[in-house]
Amino acid sequence: MTAAVQNVRMVVAAAAARGIAPGKLLAAIDLDPHALIATDSRVPSELVLRAWQAAAELCGDPAFGLTAVDHLASDYLGGFGFAVHASATLGEALRRIVRFFPLVNQHAALELIEDGAVVRLRIAVHADVPDEAVRHPAECLLGVVLRIARRTTGADIRPVAVAFRHAAPAETSVHHRLFGVVPRFAQPHHELVFHRAVLDTRHVAPDAGLASLAERHLERCAGDLPPAETFTGRVRRVLLEELQLGEPTLARLAARLRMSERTVQRRLGDDGTSMQAVLDEVRCQISIRQLAESTRTIAEISYAVGFAEVRAFHRAFKRWTGSTPAAYRQSRAAS
Repeated sequence: MTAAVQNVRMVVAAAAARGIAPGKLLAAIDLDPHALIATDSRVPSELVLRAWQAAAELCGDPAFGLTAVDHLASDYLGGFGFAVHASATLGEALRRIVRFFPLVNQHAALELIEDGAVVRLRIAVHADVPDEAVRHPAECLLGVVLRIARRTTGADIRPVAVAFRHAAPAETSVHHRLFGVVPRFAQPHHELVFHRAVLDTRHVAPDAGLASLAERHLERCAGDLPPAETFTGRVRRVLLEELQLGEPTLARLAARLRMSERTVQRRLGDDGTSMQAVLDEVRCQISIRQLAESTRTIAEISYAVGFAEVRAFHRAFKRWTGSTPAAYRQSRAAS
């Protein structure tokens, strides 16, 4: 899953305003500064989470996500900022934000739920990530939506309730100042709750032609998004990285995914697989590529994919492919 680079740029700007040098933050998340230059580039969604956590820790600010709202750049919403601001009403704008939010971040989705006399704008996080890990981006996102609602309508839009999944911080004065109400914490969802009538609030500068043009552009952009990564795909990618550090373990995998070992096993089971099956698949892919494209010895390849003995690698490779490593390399060379 990927996210627009504007997410990281916003975090960097907010941290810089607190005296944290951009280079220090980027080094903490291992991101090349050049990655921030192109406004249409995308980064892994997990990197955005790391940026939020690193920035909050470097600033020592438990309300960093909310203070970051003040550093909302005009390009945070990317191209669909035009569609949002040109919408006729707040309801129309919120529906466009919900529809095209994957362009901002594929790691989460926004839902607009009409519930009797109220409407709920809810964040749905796609992966099993600890609530504390999404504290800052979740608080920022709801704050940003409220800020956009006020800017586009020129009205003092106030929610009737705000809720977050994470535990309550020691101090909530910043929350009260931004939202106008004290949020409830340790709730089932991250959400803003408004009176239903708020959806009909008119925008200050509606432009049906611009909104329609921007929406067609957004539909093309959404069609070009990479497919959202499955959980098994995330595990596969992490195991590929872990193999370069030694023999992968369930404990290290769970730590990388910020989940419990039991949750990792359950999620893989839901996908009809297991850590060992995915690890075998990764080892097979690496072995096949190395045998076909490199001049490394079979013993070297065996060690690279985590086998201490070449004989064990031979047996595993034959189980995976029906051929021995030597026979496979010979057939590839012949072809």
